[in-house]
Amino acid sequence: MADEECKPTECPPGSPLWMCTFADLMSLLLCFFVLLLSFSVMDAQRYKQVAGSMKDAFGIQRETPVFGDPTGDTMISTDFLSTPLAVKIQQDINEVITVEVKSGMVETELTHDGVLIRMKDSVVFDIGKAAIKDKAKIILNKIGKVVAEVDAKISVSGHTDNLPLKKGGAYSSNWSLSTARAVAVVELWSTQFKIPSHRMSATGYAEGQPLQTNDTVVGRAANRRVEFKIQANQTAMSMKELSDMVIQR
Repeated sequence: MADEECKPTECPPGSPLWMCTFADLMSLLLCFFVLLLSFSVMDAQRYKQVAGSMKDAFGIQRETPVFGDPTGDTMISTDFLSTPLAVKIQQDINEVITVEVKSGMVETELTHDGVLIRMKDSVVFDIGKAAIKDKAKIILNKIGKVVAEVDAKISVSGHTDNLPLKKGGAYSSNWSLSTARAVAVVELWSTQFKIPSHRMSATGYAEGQPLQTNDTVVGRAANRRVEFKIQANQTAMSMKELSDMVIQR
């Protein structure tokens, strides 16, 4: 008796059924990470909180989550609403001081609460003095023109190293020198661009907020600086303006 021929099993047309579940899972994961990125801000406390949620979901996080102060955050935080405007301010400033940024005279940084601009004191002032150099006035006028056109608060702060000032100078301490330098910038912008006083503040920190150690020449040079923090008014943007700005990006 001849062996019966084995008939091949016909596979049903289309992808296997498990592909539907797999595709749904991948789509949900993609949406999750896109939303996570869109709502993210560079906040260590909030990052650890999200990491703790990931641990509960997947069981792979080994660090203990640290939660910040529960202050009733919303899903779309105020930081997120201000981010597009802060990005635009930083871009506008970088455009007008491109040469200064590339040369290292000026640094700009986008923080969680605004734009931080940092200038070396040697660029703006002579040693032990608070009179703004003519070359620095050109740079400050470029920045001030951008800042004056947006609804934002400007905080100017002066910083020094920990070396004492020479006796007999115009300023008796680093406190008075750092404060006078911050005031000089505020007065320049107030006079040049008519920025109202309620939008600006000047603070001297002396050597209280160093960026690097004061034990080296390089560290002391980095600590001698003037900083400007520009905090845009978050309520100044309507949702339509926010949407238009996001689309343009």
